Amino acid sequence: MYDPSSDSEDYDQRQSQLPPNPALRLAEHPRIVLLRSVLGEHPFCCCGTADVPATASGLVLFYGKDERARRIDILNASRSALDDLEKACDPVASGLDQEHVSDNSYRKAGKLDRDQFSLNLDIDNMGLLEAVRTGLLSPNEAKKAIRAELSELNIYGKNSFYNKDKDATQDATMFGSLVLVLPFPHEGGTLVLRHENHECVFDATQHLSILPHAAPRIPYVAFFGDVEQEVRPITSGHRITITYHLHFVNERDVESLLQTGLDIIHPRGANGSEVKAILKTLLSDPTFLPEGGILGFGLRHPYTLPTTFDPQDDDTLEGLKHRLKGVDAALFSACISHCLAPSLYTIYEETHEDVSRILVACPRVAKISTHDHDHDEEVWKKLCRQFDGFLVNPSQAVIDSSAPGGDGPIARRRVHWVTPLSQVNRVKTRFAAYANAPMMGYLYQRICILVAVGPAGRRCDATMNE
Repeated sequence: MYDPSSDSEDYDQRQSQLPPNPALRLAEHPRIVLLRSVLGEHPFCCCGTADVPATASGLVLFYGKDERARRIDILNASRSALDDLEKACDPVASGLDQEHVSDNSYRKAGKLDRDQFSLNLDIDNMGLLEAVRTGLLSPNEAKKAIRAELSELNIYGKNSFYNKDKDATQDATMFGSLVLVLPFPHEGGTLVLRHENHECVFDATQHLSILPHAAPRIPYVAFFGDVEQEVRPITSGHRITITYHLHFVNERDVESLLQTGLDIIHPRGANGSEVKAILKTLLSDPTFLPEGGILGFGLRHPYTLPTTFDPQDDDTLEGLKHRLKGVDAALFSACISHCLAPSLYTIYEETHEDVSRILVACPRVAKISTHDHDHDEEVWKKLCRQFDGFLVNPSQAVIDSSAPGGDGPIARRRVHWVTPLSQVNRVKTRFAAYANAPMMGYLYQRICILVAVGPAGRRCDATMNE
């Protein structure tokens, strides 16, 4: 039975001890499985490309070890200018056997330390840090603010390479690295990242726009510090990279959408075009929900939510639509592009001793002021009748207990869950509760995306009210 005096820890403990709720069973379909896999990827690395920012001075690299700085126009660099840069670099000292030594059999490349070069590139304004946050970090870690600390420039000329190695952790706040591959033509130099039994191969040459009249792109890759790295030999040209160390910082995170101009390659779930293509294939399949239905998606990323709510005019969910990020933003956008109408809902779950577990979906954050357990109807019925809520996948026992009364029938809907609900975005509101004695009650709701899908051939012809 719902316990109004429970706090967050008691609630979590009770939930962990309960068996799975049948109303939350995930839908099964070959293409649903693919969509769930893409949305649920949590990799050890993320990569993509970004537009070269349009500036009056272009993209310029300054470097030098003495008072005379040299200048390279990156988008129009000559072969001789790149050769001069390579000559100015020091051999890379690698962490071989826990010692920083120069060993051409281990790593053949040149480098400049951060005080020996400068690049007019602001990775924060480009949206790269937000791309790293949403693509690389887990939901709990993504609550933390991060910063990028410029580390070094590396240049790989012909026959240069980098054998297997891991980044040396600089301090307790460092969790990984971000590497930008500057748009210089080259062949070879494929980056191979390995973690446990998984491998990610990133060939930046496939994403460099170096053709005439093509917009230049900057490939990037971010990975955790315990990931093994390998750069395969360069066969021609120069592979020039800028490396940043990634750190957690003790600041409140700032919710923002990914900037335009980013094309995320991995994880696929944060790539709008990838999710859009998979969703299109799913909706085109006449065997998938032939009569239509409602799809449910648990949010993957955490969001800062208000702690107070107007019970009559709450716009928390409406405002959250514009702050979705990563996988959540890509999914929401993909649904809209296919003429669907995705909506944010809160999900309230109650365990009832007579009718088992109950789910109620509300189109806004629900807040009740008081509740009398001796005289009021159950909380879930109150949410359905007063907050436009509806039962989600109710059991027959729940349906029987919600038989029409003086206030009319309680709505119910069948929801096909694609990705599970998460505890990350759980809203907790308080109310005055009365049973044997006055006490404080708590109402817990989780946020999800629900989208109505029409029948085969008419996918856009559906509403949540059908």
